[in-house]
This record gives sequence, structure tokens and C-alpha cells, in this order.
Amino acid sequence: MNGKYILVSGTASRDCPQQELDIATRFVQSFTAEVLKAGGGLVVLLGDENRTKGADGRPRIFDWIILRAVEEYVGVTTQAPRIHVRAVMADDAWQSRMDEGNRRTFGNLQQRGVLEVERIRRERFTGGEYRRTECELADGLIALGGGKGTYSVGEEMMELGKPVLPLDLKIGALSEDGEGALQLHKELQSNPSDFFPATHGCVINQVESLSLQGGNHQAASVAQIAVEILSRELNRGSARESRGIRRLFGNAERAVNRFLTAIGVLRAIDFVKQLFGGG
Repeated sequence: MNGKYILVSGTASRDCPQQELDIATRFVQSFTAEVLKAGGGLVVLLGDENRTKGADGRPRIFDWIILRAVEEYVGVTTQAPRIHVRAVMADDAWQSRMDEGNRRTFGNLQQRGVLEVERIRRERFTGGEYRRTECELADGLIALGGGKGTYSVGEEMMELGKPVLPLDLKIGALSEDGEGALQLHKELQSNPSDFFPATHGCVINQVESLSLQGGNHQAASVAQIAVEILSRELNRGSARESRGIRRLFGNAERAVNRFLTAIGVLRAIDFVKQLFGGG
């Protein structure tokens, strides 16, 4: 997964049961660590975490959970600094959307040189705009909970030919406007090639091992398998793109050679005509 970035899209309902929210949180933390260990990075949307908290005081978005997991990782890793996170945010987010703790985490990652920021002007900061930016920055997607926004991100990523891995954990959506990841998960099982063009056969064989519902599997184990699945698809895709580029350049080179050969023949004919006085 070297140099590849994964977007985690989704939210949880304010009424999400404690057990399911715990599983989602553990999965996101473990997934972040696994991606970083594999040489990849994460794409996040940095919004107002406090406004998403339920009655239990816990947030229902995962982006800042990811940033805190990245902060923990870089605090102990011996790897050379690189960009671990590509963050999308409104240009006024520092002042209006971050509390003191999150500003401290953001500043710490920025100072360490592991955070890259894509700012969107406040006047243009809409759902459609930031989702488009996220999809451009990401090489793959994990969908967890969420509603229409998560579903539309999944659709857009597939249109771009990028792998989409939706999970089956029933945690609802902060907006209560549909079953984003759950609907994508159903469609994955019926049309796997849309989600994983190169490795869909392997993915379908592992669907059960990716289940988080009912505590069937440990969140850390599912996170590890998810990274392996995404890495396999991304590696196959890179190889396919490289072969395609080589074919493209090979075809272009052959076309140029044929053109030059044709020019050479025409010049030779013209020379013979001139030599024998032809018109």
C-alpha cells in the first residue's frame, strides 16, 4: 500500500448502541495503524467533532479518531517522516470547527510533517464539493455506517475505478437519512466487480471474515484483512496501469517508426525521380 491513501467514510447514529459504537471505534483505530504500517495513509474530513456527540459524550464521526490514532502512531514509530494524512477542511475550520484538544492534535501532526491539508473556501464548502475533493485525494474507500453521503461517495469512487470496501456493522447514520455502508455492502455481494475490478473473486471469498456485526470477529482482525484486501486490489490496479502505459508508449513508438519509415520511402522516391529527370 506504499503511497496509497484510504478514505474512511461514514458516521454513527446518536442512538447507536454502545457495543456497536465500541466495535466501530476499535476498527477505525486498528485500521489506521494497519494502513500506516503498510506504508499507506488516510484521507479525512475535519469538521466540528463536538456537534456530533451523543448523550454519552462520544463523537459519531471517525475523522478525529483517525487523527488521534495517527498521533499515537507517529509518537512511537521509528520510520522516517512522510505524509500520513490528507485532510480536507473549510478554510475557517481552525477557528470555528476545532476545540482546543483537536487543534493541539492538528498542530502536532502538522509540525511533525505528516499532515497535508486541502482547504476549501467556506463559501464553497458544501457536501458535494468536499466529497469530490475526498474522492480525488483517495485511492480507496472503507465505508462504515453513514447515510446518503456515504453512499454517494461510494458511487463516485467506483465511477473513478477505485476500490470500495463497505462493512456490515449496523451503527446507523448521524443524519438518519439512509443506510450508506449497509446498502453498499448488499450491492458488493451482488456486483463485486464494480467494487473490486481486479480482485473481486478473492473479495467475495472473504466477505464473511470481514463481518463486524454481532461481534463475530475481532475488530483488529477485520482491520488487518481489510488492509490486505485493499492492498491486493491497489497493487493489481497499479500493475495493470503500468502495463497499459507501457502498451500506450509501445504503440506510439511503433506508429512514429512507421511514420518515419514512410517519410524515408517518399524521400527516396523523390530523389530517384530527380536523379532521372522525372517530374
